[in-house]
Amino acid sequence: MNKTRVKYIRQILEDLYGKDAVTKKRGLSLVDVGCGGGLATESLARMGLKVLGIDASHENIAIASIHAQNDPMLSNNLEYRQVTAEQLVSESVNSGRDGVFDAVVSLEVIEHVNDPLSFVQSLVNLAKPNAPIFISTINRTILSFMVDILVPEYILRVIPSGTHDFQKFITPDELSIMITNSGANTLDTRGLILNPIFNNCYLSPKHFDLLPDAGVQANYILVARKK
Repeated sequence: MNKTRVKYIRQILEDLYGKDAVTKKRGLSLVDVGCGGGLATESLARMGLKVLGIDASHENIAIASIHAQNDPMLSNNLEYRQVTAEQLVSESVNSGRDGVFDAVVSLEVIEHVNDPLSFVQSLVNLAKPNAPIFISTINRTILSFMVDILVPEYILRVIPSGTHDFQKFITPDELSIMITNSGANTLDTRGLILNPIFNNCYLSPKHFDLLPDAGVQANYILVARKK
C-alpha cells in the first residue's frame, strides 16, 4: 500500500507544481503527520522532497530516526521531530506565517484520533495557501469492518485486537465536509484496493459511473487543496 500511496502523492504534486516538483533542486517541503516508523516518510524524502516527519510518540520517532541513519543520502532532506500537528501549528502562528509546508500528508492516522475535525483543521493550517493535503484512512462500511478489523485482528491476528475502532472510521463524505469546514477543497478521492492473491495494492479507477462508491468501500486516500 505504501508504494501505491507514494506514487499517487508524487503524481498529484507533479500535476500541481510541475514535473520537477519532487526534485531536490526544487526543494518543496512536506510534513508527514503521524509518521510512525517512517515508512512513507523515507519514501517521500527519497523522491527529492524536503521532508519533516512528526509523531507524538517518542518511541516512533526514535525508531524512524535510527532507521533513517541506514541511508546517508537522507541526511540532508529528512528530519524527525516528536511533536503534534497542533503544536506545529502553534509554532507557525507564533511566527506569523499562514502555513509553512508545500504539502501535508497524514496516512492512516485520523481514524485513531478523538477529534477528527480539529485534526483536519491542523493539517490545513500547516499547509501554505493552495498547497495539497493528503489524507488516507478507512471508510465505515461492512467491507471495511471485515477487511480492516475482523480478518487482521481476530482471524489472522496479524495486528493486536482493538487496534481499530469501527466507530472512528470516517466516510469520504464526512471527511470532505471536514475539509470544507477547515478551509480547503477536495480535489480527488481514490480507493486503495488490496489484492491478497498477488500481495499488491492499486488505486480504484477515477471514473466509475455505474458504481461511483465501489472503490472506496474500505481504505481510501483523499487529496484536498487549501484555499
